[in-house]
Amino acid sequence: MSQGSVPGGTLVVRVPGGIDPNTGRGLKVWGAPRFAAGETTLLFLRAHADGTYGVLHLMLGAFHARLMGGRVVALRDLAGAHEVSGANQKGAGARDEVAASDDLRDFSAFERWIETSGSDQGAAAYKLGTAPADLGTTSGGYTLLLPGDNIPIRWFRFDSGQQVEFRVHAGGQPGLGEEATAAAFRVALQAWDDDPATNIQYVYGGITAAGGGLARDDGTNAILFDDPYRDDPRDAVEGTFSCADGGVIAMGGPYFDDSTRAYKGQRYHEAQEADIVTNDGTDCFFANNPSVAQEVFAHELGHTLGLGHSKNRDALMFANAHDDGRGARLTDDDRAGIAALYGGGTTSNGGGGTAALAAPDRLTATALSSTSVRLAWRDRAKGEQQYVVQMSTRRASGYHDVLALPANSAGATVGALRPATRYFFRVVARSGPGSSPASNIAVVTTRR
Repeated sequence: MSQGSVPGGTLVVRVPGGIDPNTGRGLKVWGAPRFAAGETTLLFLRAHADGTYGVLHLMLGAFHARLMGGRVVALRDLAGAHEVSGANQKGAGARDEVAASDDLRDFSAFERWIETSGSDQGAAAYKLGTAPADLGTTSGGYTLLLPGDNIPIRWFRFDSGQQVEFRVHAGGQPGLGEEATAAAFRVALQAWDDDPATNIQYVYGGITAAGGGLARDDGTNAILFDDPYRDDPRDAVEGTFSCADGGVIAMGGPYFDDSTRAYKGQRYHEAQEADIVTNDGTDCFFANNPSVAQEVFAHELGHTLGLGHSKNRDALMFANAHDDGRGARLTDDDRAGIAALYGGGTTSNGGGGTAALAAPDRLTATALSSTSVRLAWRDRAKGEQQYVVQMSTRRASGYHDVLALPANSAGATVGALRPATRYFFRVVARSGPGSSPASNIAVVTTRR
């Protein structure tokens, strides 16, 4: 293992397989690692005679950054490999093949271990346990909310930079009260807004007395409480919740137009209004428990965005509430599902068209010193009034504006940072109240 800089600052890494552009003939090598543009990885490399590099031991030397359980971890994709175990011997020399598994590594701690000693004694600092060594296991369980014609539903107004305003019904959730309910609902809204790969803009609009809920559309997107239509079997939330026996906690979903519009070549119904209603009897469940309120509210907001239930037990959109203190936390599966509906921010209506502001792309970040970072991106928007740099110390959430720059900007320097600290940056274009989708996320660690 070697460390240090590379002449020219660029590494060319080759993996076996691919398409020969001269002949058009391709080769697929099972297990060869694959990488996405902008993906964060840790690679163990072997130098080739021509100055290029190869990944050591094929897929074994490639670690991909993935978000699991609110933590960025390093995973190898060993889906094309099998682990051979001698625990269940059937005879002389016979062994069972079992599904490949691997150490689950904290990405930052693993990176520090590589940069420092790389000794076996320090390995315990990054190990979190074991996990299936298949990148597909962290996503793919989501479903879309489908009406009878099996055509999904989405909000098209996000594509032009518009917002969707939600209100909290007066009085709030029994067991929490109005103020705590509104605070939990704002956190739930922000969880979806903070996803950098989508153009979702849910905003909090205050308290309302509008009471249509899921019984009738009334022009107000709202969350209602304690099942106000419990005596009407046509409009009531199913049953009455019991903390002893369980039951339905809440219901939520969008009202939509029966006609369809195109988005990325597929047909969708357009969401026009959305409402959420909590069940009667839930006061015991929500009492003095704002984190579970954040989780349930965010789950129901996922339905209003067009998501169904996920098959992934850790997902926010899993059918059952976790109630383990996680609050309104999206997993990779939730992000994959919502990106299928809102990723990219482009749409068409018959003759086509694009979002008013295109997202900046090719964002890169370079540490200039222990306290400053230089950012560069490609300016793709037309008619923007400014570019805004957003920063967080976590990939998944916590982004806040740190710089506002003039239109047509394509770079900036961010200062007043902490030494030896990992930062995540993204950039958006803005014009009036509208914003473009966020750029890709650039990751950088300031110098010591």
